[in-house]
Amino acid sequence: MSAAARHRLGSTWADQFRAAANAMLGREPDCRLSAAAGAAPPEDWLWQESRFGGLPDAVLRIGALRRWLAAFGRAALEANGLPEASEEEALATAREILSQANSALSTVLGRELGRDVPAQPLADWTPPDSAAVRWEDALRLDVSLPGGPEGFLALVFSPALEHVGERGEAPGRAVATASPTGTSLPPSKTFGLLLEVELPVSVSFGRAQLPLRDVLKLNSGSIVELNRTISEPVEIIVNNCVIARGEVVVVEGNYGVRIQQVISREERLRTLH
Repeated sequence: MSAAARHRLGSTWADQFRAAANAMLGREPDCRLSAAAGAAPPEDWLWQESRFGGLPDAVLRIGALRRWLAAFGRAALEANGLPEASEEEALATAREILSQANSALSTVLGRELGRDVPAQPLADWTPPDSAAVRWEDALRLDVSLPGGPEGFLALVFSPALEHVGERGEAPGRAVATASPTGTSLPPSKTFGLLLEVELPVSVSFGRAQLPLRDVLKLNSGSIVELNRTISEPVEIIVNNCVIARGEVVVVEGNYGVRIQQVISREERLRTLH
């Protein structure tokens, strides 16, 4: 597949990553995209694998040094008033930023293909199958934060995903690609597309934990007691994160929720599911 398609996808993903990081940290990281050296990274790296609905074998693998990912996630937590976060919480925050970038990329791909291409949830940190990764075609995204940690991400696009990138290069269409020699990315031209990203919205009335023996006894008419009283507000969850609380109302025969409180960024990070 063409290097131009690969760099185009990498540049688009980097734009979305930069916007997602800016929203989480309150400051925009400097991102520089280049061709990777081609050698397999050491074992102390963590990897995420992202797939896209409706695109068989279209896979984006994202990897980075574990301690940098933890430092990056911790910087986001500190920016939101949570300086005492554990490494697990820091890695979860870094994964959330990667997930937001993937969701935005799926919207860009969907626009170009004229159909929905939902980004599937990221799997746990796992090393990729070395036989399925072409290290010589990997891209390197150097990331630096003002006064924060510096590191880089490795982006490996599967041939099927690169093929989608080639299809997006229609004649006469302006395509922003990054230089393989490593130049600063221009100001994002796709940030507006983030406004078109579709996110799942759900309402939580409460939760309960039951022993397996009680779950097996459930049948029609059973009542499960939740951990929330009638007077307490319900939680509004967007993209697995509680963003607000409110009261249940009825609107023209349908249930709805009237927002009473939009929670702070600090509390929002604590409620990541």
